[in-house]
Parts: sequence; structure tokens; C-alpha cells
Amino acid sequence: MSDSLNVYRESRDNLLSRIVQVISNDERFVAAWLTGSFSRNDADDVSDLDLNLVVSDSYSVDLCKRVEQISQQTTRERLDLFSQFGRPAVIHENNYNAPEGGTFTFTLYEKSHLMVDWILIPQSKASRPSQVYLLFEKSSVPIVPPAEPESLEQRLKRASERVAFFWMMMAITAKYIIRRDGVFVTQWLEILNEMSQEIERLIAGKVWEYKRGSRSMFEPTSEGQKQAIYKLGEQMESILPELIKIGGQVSSSPMPEIKALLKLTDDK
Repeated sequence: MSDSLNVYRESRDNLLSRIVQVISNDERFVAAWLTGSFSRNDADDVSDLDLNLVVSDSYSVDLCKRVEQISQQTTRERLDLFSQFGRPAVIHENNYNAPEGGTFTFTLYEKSHLMVDWILIPQSKASRPSQVYLLFEKSSVPIVPPAEPESLEQRLKRASERVAFFWMMMAITAKYIIRRDGVFVTQWLEILNEMSQEIERLIAGKVWEYKRGSRSMFEPTSEGQKQAIYKLGEQMESILPELIKIGGQVSSSPMPEIKALLKLTDDK
């Protein structure tokens, strides 16, 4: 690990300690926890802080006030809160990502380059996931039970639709390989890999779990991209019998048509 990464990680950990010390002694806040990589116990040196703060209802009208759903700025009350821990270089508020009645503000701090997602939640509407990194809790917050797998009917409907969409985008991606549009192809190779894994999850009846990182290998050449398409097709063809066995409604593999499309790259 480089010295600069060590310094960055220590700065982030020190920032978290300072936030907890200040916020836990502030009467406006009744609980705090981290979600994201800290809650999954897989935080690395550059993980940011997904900080959830439960605001006492006496103060939530001001602190959780939404002026706009998406904005490059926040309210004076929230800015004063965030600025206790450094001068913000970038603020982006996206309340579509916020919990009910709450707010979501990304902050990048000057000099330290540290990033915090500030998620403020009114106490009357607060609940916390079962898997969090709890920082403090002055009064009890209801815990949301873990998600349960979808019903078999839901899984079959979703998986069958995903298979059709997968094959559609395989054909379209083949067209963009012919066009030598490597950016489009790279993006969709990643999405197609994600879709394949999602279909496998639905067949197995497992609950969705976040997984960090890319699912595909970067393929800079047209030949490498073609081979990636072939591999994805073979992978999907191996999955289909299991889906059909449990009642999925899917058509036969269109790989012959996709391979014929890819042969057109020979003329380019």
C-alpha cells in the first residue's frame, strides 16, 4: 500500500471519528449508522462514508427540508452541518436517492479529497436496515427485516423477460462491433454480464446482493469483443435449461443469427 493511500485512509477514519464525536453530542441527532461498504465489511482505502443521520423531529423540518429534488447546492442549515468538518469543494443533492421525508447530499471536501454521502432522515420516518455499521443510537430506531426472495411466479416472469432482453442487446451489441464503436460495446458487455448473473440469481431464488467491481474483462479489440459475445452466448445457453425446468417461458437460443452478424466484421 502506498504512503499516500495510507494517509488518505487515516484521514477518512479520523474524519469519521470526528463526525461521530460531534454529532453524537448534538441534540438534533438521535442515531447514526453507515451503509455501503462499511456495512458490508468490505471497505477499502478509498471507500467513502455513506452516513445516515436520524434527525430529531424537533429539528427535522429545517434539516430535512427539500428545496429541489436535484441541485448543485443545499440548504443553509445542511451546509452549516457539513461545513463543520471541512470546506466543501463539490456539493450535489439528489433527493431521489433519499429515504422518505429525508435528504441525500454528496460532499467532496477540499484539501482532504474525502467524500461523504450525507443522508438525513426524520426520526418519525426512520428505520434502519438489519445490516449497518452502527455509530450511535440514543433512542431505538425500528429495524427493517432482511428482504425475502421473490415468489416463484415473480422470478419466472422477470427471468424470462431478462433473457429476451439479453438476446436483443446481444444482437445490437454485435451490430456495434461491426461499426467499431468500442465504447458502446464495452459498456454493453458489462451490462450483459450483469444480466446473466441476475438471471442466475433469479433461477436460484436468492436475494439480490450488491457486488463491487466490474463483471467483464476489458476487451480493446474487435476480435476480443467477438470472443466475449461468444462466451456470453454459451453461458446463457447453459443457463436456459435450468430456467425452463422451473417453468420459464423462453424461446430457443438465437446464437446462430448473432454469429452470422459477427461474421460481417470480416468485411470491415
